[in-house]
Amino acid sequence: MKKFVMAFLVTAIIISSYSCEKKQSENDASDISQSSESSEIPQETIQPDPQAVKSSSTASTKTTTITTKTTGTATTSVTTTTISLTDSTTASENEDFSEPDPLGAGAFSYDKDGALQFKEEPQTDNDQLMMSAGQALFESACRFQWIYTVGCPYNLDMNSTVQNGFGWTYYKITNDNIKSFADVENDYYRVFSERYPNEDLKMLYLELDGEVYALNGQREMNPYYSVSKIVDIQSQTDDEIFFTVENHYEGTDVSPDEPYSEKETFSMVIAENKIRVGQFRLPY
Repeated sequence: MKKFVMAFLVTAIIISSYSCEKKQSENDASDISQSSESSEIPQETIQPDPQAVKSSSTASTKTTTITTKTTGTATTSVTTTTISLTDSTTASENEDFSEPDPLGAGAFSYDKDGALQFKEEPQTDNDQLMMSAGQALFESACRFQWIYTVGCPYNLDMNSTVQNGFGWTYYKITNDNIKSFADVENDYYRVFSERYPNEDLKMLYLELDGEVYALNGQREMNPYYSVSKIVDIQSQTDDEIFFTVENHYEGTDVSPDEPYSEKETFSMVIAENKIRVGQFRLPY
């Protein structure tokens, strides 16, 4: 009887031991399965310094460190990659010359028409100041030449037209203050000097029976034009300063990827404290 009881107890211990080992093994397997699950790790991008717009800036993701866990004989790991985001965009070469006085000294400003005016008598012996004024006036010349010769600065009645001898169609200007070709010239020569008459105006505007008509010939800007910069002073007289302006282009129809530049003469005519556009050609 004692032998039978002893054998029963030994068998029970063995079964209990096996059950515990099996349960522990299942738990380990469960841990490994959970550790092997992948998850997306958000990456935080650092914004480039907005003040560094004229130079290449580098933005990189925030590095996240993950510690791997080893359970039994199984090891789970997550690999993270640090990504560098390089912003190769640099400031366009087309600089904004809308500020009338890039020197910031307040020596001159645009008047209500678009010409330049000095607070005091222009310091024509100050090359830096004169080149700054020349650049500002050149930008104004481009804007106004485009408005007057490519489009039209006035209100038009598109249903009231006349034609010239070549069959070109002109549209009636409806502004009350424009009743003659001379009125158009008066407006134009508020920015441009009459020392350099614009003969194109006679083709673009037509006076008939007390009314003025505009050709309003639209065209696209030269798509390869980039920027124009005053690079030096050629010469000057008592009332006119001649500059070299360099017009930059990114290519041509024949060679669209070959940049080039052209140098021309631009001048500004000084009348007391007011400066108007002298020798000039629209670069685009």
